Amino acid sequence: MITDPEQMYWYGKDQTLDLHYAFDVLLKPGSVAEIAAILKYCNEHHIPVTPRGGGSGVSGGALPVKRGVVLSLERLNRILELNIADAYVVAESGVITADICSAAREHGLYYPVAPSSSAFSFIGGNVAENAGSVNSCRYGSTANYVINLEVVLANGDVIWTGANVRKNATGFNLTQLFTGSEGVLGVITKVVCRLVKHPAFETVLLMGFSSQENACDAVDAMRAADLRPSAVELITQSAISLAAAYLNVPMPLVKPSVQAHLLVELQEYDEEDMQKSVERMVLLAERFTEEDILVGDTAGEKANLRKLRHSIGEAMTHNGNRYRDIDVCVPPSKLSDYLRAVENIAGTHGLRFICFGHAMDGNMHTMLLLDGQRSAQGEEITKALQEIYAYAVSVNGVLSGEHGIGLIQREYMPLQFTAAQLSLMKNIKALFDPNNILNPGKII
Repeated sequence: MITDPEQMYWYGKDQTLDLHYAFDVLLKPGSVAEIAAILKYCNEHHIPVTPRGGGSGVSGGALPVKRGVVLSLERLNRILELNIADAYVVAESGVITADICSAAREHGLYYPVAPSSSAFSFIGGNVAENAGSVNSCRYGSTANYVINLEVVLANGDVIWTGANVRKNATGFNLTQLFTGSEGVLGVITKVVCRLVKHPAFETVLLMGFSSQENACDAVDAMRAADLRPSAVELITQSAISLAAAYLNVPMPLVKPSVQAHLLVELQEYDEEDMQKSVERMVLLAERFTEEDILVGDTAGEKANLRKLRHSIGEAMTHNGNRYRDIDVCVPPSKLSDYLRAVENIAGTHGLRFICFGHAMDGNMHTMLLLDGQRSAQGEEITKALQEIYAYAVSVNGVLSGEHGIGLIQREYMPLQFTAAQLSLMKNIKALFDPNNILNPGKII
């Protein structure tokens, strides 16, 4: 139990803008029994509890907006079982996601949903947010791999939501209900994730296009051709320019004639299959660009082709700059239309922005850049957010593809859901947490 303000400070914020909330006490339990006792006490005394993983969220899901207790899961950090025969892992919720990936790989297995924050995000937080990754276009999101959860309910009861099997048609699917629930229904303490065989071969391709429309057309053609890349990252010209200026060294395919990149990753189990996949991908891309298509097979080559994409986050926050994250997901066929709509909306309100992300999924990260003194709550930002979210929903998209609703996207929920749907969500919340102690002020 920690009450020292200096130690508590960093637990009042996550990666969301520059938001910070004061709270009353920081608790770092070391067991499920301790968590159960804490929740039972807090429930009886109506004390708010904000569960916290690695603090890597960008939607404000771990911010203690109602003060009370911040419940850090960092001491629950053990991988309890790696079942090779049945290909699953049992981990406490405070295990760093990259450590699960490494442990699986030692046995030829693969946990393919490693978000960009996997070096410091916790698996429990990934489950709570239903996190995605660059590999989601082939492998899906976190929800596709979670088969069972241990959860502590608001009253201190401890339950398992499912079973450690691949198929389960027994009763309500509580596992999927808690996956993506952002800590408002219960505190996830153990996670059981299925694993797959690790691909033996990986190749990275970087493609440059004269327009983002051509890049989007190439993505549509990949999908129509039933190619199965493990990642297809679209980087528009604004993001290319920002990252290239930050790196300040010559980068592949960064030149005036290139207005968009596609970073394509292929994974296969057989070398011959990999050769065929690369050939098919190159032939397809050549229909949409006259630029060279760069292919990386060695670790150094792949790192060089990925470098610009992986530097965008640092470029956005360089020199203390901030950004307002928008991670809408639209039908992939509407991606080009969405990008044009964002350009028009941002231009109307005089805002700087960049777009990049998971093109095959239709999950683009639209970042409104808050350089200087511009506030995330400013009038022009507020109007632009409303219009961007409304446009995404109008083309049958959703408010969030992988970052969650949390605090900062909560007010836009009525754009996507009817009053009846929102009422149902609130009733589910009330059933699990009648005293509203768990992560209050989030989602609904």
